[in-house]
Amino acid sequence: MKLLTKIMMCVMVVGLVWSQDYVGSSACMYCHSGQYGDWADSGHPFKANIKSEGWNILGPGADGGPQYPDFVSNYQENWMSTLGTSWDTDITGVVGGFGWKARFLDNSGKIVGTLNSEINPGAGQNQFNFFDGEEWGWVDYHPSDDKTYNYGCFRCHTTGPSEEGTWLDGVDGLGHFAEDGVGCEACHGPGSDHVAGPNSSNIDLVYEYNITDTTGLDYGGDIGVVPPDPNGDDVNYLCGTCHNRGFNAPIEAKSGYIKHHEPWEEFITTDHYEHGMTCTDCHDPHKRVIWGGDGITASCTNCHTDQQETINHLGDATCVDCHMPYAGKSAVARGESGYKADIHSHLFTVTVDAESMFNEEGNLVQDDENREASLDLGFTCLGCHNNDSTDGIFDKTIEEALASIISTNGIHGSLNIEHANITPSGYSLQQNYPNPFNPETTIEYTLKESGYVKLAVYDILGQNVVDLVDGNMKAGFYQQVLNAENLGAGIYFYKLETNNFSEMKKMILLK
Repeated sequence: MKLLTKIMMCVMVVGLVWSQDYVGSSACMYCHSGQYGDWADSGHPFKANIKSEGWNILGPGADGGPQYPDFVSNYQENWMSTLGTSWDTDITGVVGGFGWKARFLDNSGKIVGTLNSEINPGAGQNQFNFFDGEEWGWVDYHPSDDKTYNYGCFRCHTTGPSEEGTWLDGVDGLGHFAEDGVGCEACHGPGSDHVAGPNSSNIDLVYEYNITDTTGLDYGGDIGVVPPDPNGDDVNYLCGTCHNRGFNAPIEAKSGYIKHHEPWEEFITTDHYEHGMTCTDCHDPHKRVIWGGDGITASCTNCHTDQQETINHLGDATCVDCHMPYAGKSAVARGESGYKADIHSHLFTVTVDAESMFNEEGNLVQDDENREASLDLGFTCLGCHNNDSTDGIFDKTIEEALASIISTNGIHGSLNIEHANITPSGYSLQQNYPNPFNPETTIEYTLKESGYVKLAVYDILGQNVVDLVDGNMKAGFYQQVLNAENLGAGIYFYKLETNNFSEMKKMILLK
């Protein structure tokens, strides 16, 4: 990708005149080769990829296009043939193409397939999804809207964005930028003085001015205009100006998932944020987190040692699986559960009940006196349970997941809510896990009412071999462990009986 090095006029923001010019990320690589190399292999420089002589017109495929690192699986060779266009004559830029999806700009600066675009106007099938290296195919992106690639888009996809001028010769009024993609100067500010005489006093560690129109930014709870600070080094402010949607506090949702561009809105509702954590405590902003990248620099267990010591969960589930599930959707919803998309949530906290995390309208994550912004058991549990009928992970309903958590007094041994009033709405007997097993397995069940309960194990001849429960019990959620060291290998059955309920399931003991 060619790095644009056109000089912008001085940017005047909030009474401050920034006197330096943009010089392009390539000017940084001589002194900062390590950071530059990490950045060049991250997604930031590919947020926008504008046509230049850096495109290889001879490949890939028949007529070339922008170049991505070799490790990126983006199916680029199929894009133009599907759109019926040519890299050489019809396409002037690509938005994305590194990790989740790609959209395409025509010679008028509009996104292909949208209203009034030169190519396939209003036809849709204009966004290609390929999250995690899998070809998810083409979907419609705003076919009935006029989607011009202007300041409203590239203020977060480019470096040095401005509403003045134009980035595309022959098309007026699009706005301008100094470099396509998020370059070094997007986070550190214009670098002409620094390149001429490098020292720490003429470059910004945290450049809060890449985006200046932060009207409505709810930063720490005060809705209103939050201007950049010329002397500030607020990493969360810098990251937040792009990793958010609409510069406001509500966490927006659609079709059962959190919208993309919402990690910052999520993060500022958390205890992590309240306790002073920053984005860079966990992320190296120069490095990628996908395609095998090592941009995550901290482990949850670095701080949460108590939780690590007590995990009442079988298998190899990680902290991220439960506390940062794929609750956000950028490109695709995956699997069968309806609780797994392609963006990790940054809410972290899980509310242990059977309620949804979304409001009644489904357009916001609930965050009020009745429920704090937090994950629900759908995303935390059913994102794995129920997501793939062939993955060997037993299925659960929301209530069954709740029963599992309560029966063990919480995944980490203690619940943060008073659950005395949480009672099952019915009777149930869960499939034991693991199954097959040797020598221990766990059986979970729920009792709607108090009364006599018998939970017993039988062999294939129907003979009672073990009584696990035989007596009166209160209504509630229960978990019973069977140790089968004294039983021989084979097929067994376990049966739950109450005055109002009876159910039997099969299990397999291996030796």
